[in-house]
Amino acid sequence: MRFDLAKYSVEIVEFLCAKTLEEIDYGILDLSHVRNHELKEVLIFLEELLTIELKVNYLKNDTGLFRVHVVGNKYCYNEFGYVLEADSLCELKELVLGEDRIWYVFDEISARELIEERRGLNAW
Repeated sequence: MRFDLAKYSVEIVEFLCAKTLEEIDYGILDLSHVRNHELKEVLIFLEELLTIELKVNYLKNDTGLFRVHVVGNKYCYNEFGYVLEADSLCELKELVLGEDRIWYVFDEISARELIEERRGLNAW
């Protein structure tokens, strides 16, 4: 199926957010309010992509932060090859949100452990 993504760019931007990812994560995303069939198909497609990416993050990402990895002393946000780097999580979060990208904590325990671990490294 082919989608005219430009036709729904506003709706797509609104859909690609942390709230949507959280609803996917908790299994409560509801698209029943979308009456336009073509738009609904686009959003379902994006939901499937985000679901797969979230599953990969659960399996291979030990930071607890969606699309975030630590490389050396840098925090990196990798969105399909587009990478943002920062010296701290706060700085990375600002960069990510400043570019209207998704910042989502999918595992608070892992995220807290990462912060504590990095604080311990910085103490040395």
